[in-house]
Amino acid sequence: MKFRFAGCPAFTLSGALALLLAFSTPAAAQFGPKKQTEPAVGENYVLEIQYLWWKPDLIGSVSSDRLDLVGSRVDLVGDLGFKGDTRFRDWRFTLKPGRKHKFRFEYSPLKFEAEGVLTREITFAGQTFPVSLPIESSLEWKVWRLGYEWDFISRSRGYVGALFEVRKTDLSAELNSLVASGEVFATAPLPAIGIVTRVYPLPDLAVHFEFSGMKAPDSFFGDRFSGVYTDMELSATVNISKNLGITGGWRRMNTDIRVSQDFGDLKFRGYSFGAAVRF
Repeated sequence: MKFRFAGCPAFTLSGALALLLAFSTPAAAQFGPKKQTEPAVGENYVLEIQYLWWKPDLIGSVSSDRLDLVGSRVDLVGDLGFKGDTRFRDWRFTLKPGRKHKFRFEYSPLKFEAEGVLTREITFAGQTFPVSLPIESSLEWKVWRLGYEWDFISRSRGYVGALFEVRKTDLSAELNSLVASGEVFATAPLPAIGIVTRVYPLPDLAVHFEFSGMKAPDSFFGDRFSGVYTDMELSATVNISKNLGITGGWRRMNTDIRVSQDFGDLKFRGYSFGAAVRF
């Protein structure tokens, strides 16, 4: 059993930032006694709470095999008419017992709803939905993330760290019409590893980048579950004080999972905006 970490060209950026942080000390200081520098204004905390509004576009499909019927690959946008016109909440908690150590928790609930008319016949959860039939559909997606971050390079103007996480994903999709209805629910655990980088180009401005993911093969969960997960985020935070910051950024989250006879290939991407409170 092997895990393969999902690669990304963005690691070039994180590698460059790591070198910048590692060699950011002036040359003259390298020959004198080391000075103990205070962390940047946005890093002096024990507990940080972030509340974000996220408005992602949705691309993807779901399918479900039931009663010896092979499910159709149902396109969430083309077949069901889902649109990314709703803002969602994103809660994040970070406990920082030491300068290089962080414990992180995140909860991201998403829900899409749509009404439309089918342009083709589809089979979903053992039910057949005829063409030209009015249909109501919903999709709920919830992700819990619990992780540990170790900042192996830590400077007063930023850091580079490794991220280790356990994630739990709940997916439910429902289709309802006058003649049939079908619903699937899947829960999938998925570990992840990643890299986190933050730099302070200005004393009160932090630029943050992180990328994480993992591929779990079929054999890892006894052929019941398999999946690929990647999550990338680039954001900036203006720190009004050491206790308050305003943040905004862009996030892309891709998940391709199989749980028993249910399949989901989902991509969320969009801008976020929120605030961070620190204690």
